[in-house]
Amino acid sequence: MHKIGLMRKVISLLFLLGVAFGTQAFVLCQQKDCRGVWDQGAMRDRHEEMVLHFQAMFQGKIIALEEPLRISPGDSLALHTLRFYLSNFVFLKNDTVVFEEKNSYHLLDLENENSLSLEFEEAPNMDFDHIQFKLGIDSLTHISGVMGGDLDPTKGMFWAWQSGYINVKLEGFSEKCPTRNHEFQFHLGGYLAPFQSVQTVSLSVPKEKNLLLQLDLSPFFEQVDWAKKNSIMSPSKESVAFSKILANSFSVHAK
Repeated sequence: MHKIGLMRKVISLLFLLGVAFGTQAFVLCQQKDCRGVWDQGAMRDRHEEMVLHFQAMFQGKIIALEEPLRISPGDSLALHTLRFYLSNFVFLKNDTVVFEEKNSYHLLDLENENSLSLEFEEAPNMDFDHIQFKLGIDSLTHISGVMGGDLDPTKGMFWAWQSGYINVKLEGFSEKCPTRNHEFQFHLGGYLAPFQSVQTVSLSVPKEKNLLLQLDLSPFFEQVDWAKKNSIMSPSKESVAFSKILANSFSVHAK
């Protein structure tokens, strides 16, 4: 009985200490405005990332690899590969930078659905009306040495140190292409003058958290003369010209 009574006293004492400690902690929190800290944590939990979802387009329709694309009677094509780099993302409001992504390199691959959604986790709940990025990899990155992640040469988007990264890899089939099996290959790149192929893209955007970034390939293929040019495999003036066409074919829409 004596032991039971002693245990009851100990439990009562611990309970009183817990109440006293909780009361003191509450008072201190009021003095230090702990509510602000909790509110900030709640805001982080509610924070939505800014996401760009990519879609490849042709004549106003979303396309996929190996899908037959009819241009005209007796003239159709299909894509086997569409891979390209987007880099140096900057978000602006009234021409003022509000967010600039660090280590901003993204390899988009139409074969890999996960690569087609770009999440900007570090971006706060910012207000912006313009987005700017580069199609390709700039010269400064080229001379910085071996890179990892999406810039890893094992990704199949690197020629050699003299030629650098392939900014855009576009391969497929066209009935009008006079090559064997009617296949074409456009590997666009080059970071040294006079064949610097990286292009800057600047677009006005709607006020949405989830945006669609679309690339319309129609203007590109409209400019291809299959009899004269059906393969580009190194830096050249044609690589620069086709890169400019693609850069002018991006658009942004609300998802």
